[in-house]
Amino acid sequence: MEDNTVDDNKVIVWMQTSLDGRTSGPGGEFDWPVIGDELHTHFVTTLAGAGMFCYGRHVFEMMASFWPIADELPDSTPNQAAYARIWRPMPKVVLSRTLEGAEWNTTLVDDVDGFSEAARSSAGDVYVFGGASTVAALAERDLVDEYHVFVHPVVLGGGTELFAPDSRRRAMELRGSRTFDERVVELHYARSGDSA
Repeated sequence: MEDNTVDDNKVIVWMQTSLDGRTSGPGGEFDWPVIGDELHTHFVTTLAGAGMFCYGRHVFEMMASFWPIADELPDSTPNQAAYARIWRPMPKVVLSRTLEGAEWNTTLVDDVDGFSEAARSSAGDVYVFGGASTVAALAERDLVDEYHVFVHPVVLGGGTELFAPDSRRRAMELRGSRTFDERVVELHYARSGDSA
């Protein structure tokens, strides 16, 4: 029987989506998430307690182009500065077969087995920020314990879907929902039958 666990650490997908369930627009654009102060505060307070961050190559490159220096920029908000101080030292794992090197406490793995090994070494829960193909690869191996999906007030009309069209059926339980800044809704789901 295949081992679909990463020991005691949860694997938590933490994704931004449009109202029509897209994680990026038709041209790959990601200029539509509305990250207000209340939502950003939630990110900072929750993710400060993470054990590891997980990315695919494209999302990691986007993050690495900003967060290492975000707290040094003159127009940074207090939440941006706080998140930069979380992001830099946080252990990270990137699933990629093409990325040749990465800084900022980052481990590169080329398959889900490599991810599982890295996740087992984490000092706490592993938060997965995408992209969608990374989420699909982990979901296909039944490694995702929870989904925190942040639904933004935009219909993109195309682009990358959060769930692959051939995703297999999984029972989930709603653990909570919350509205941030009167415009973004967080939906928190966990595996059906898992304890809170």
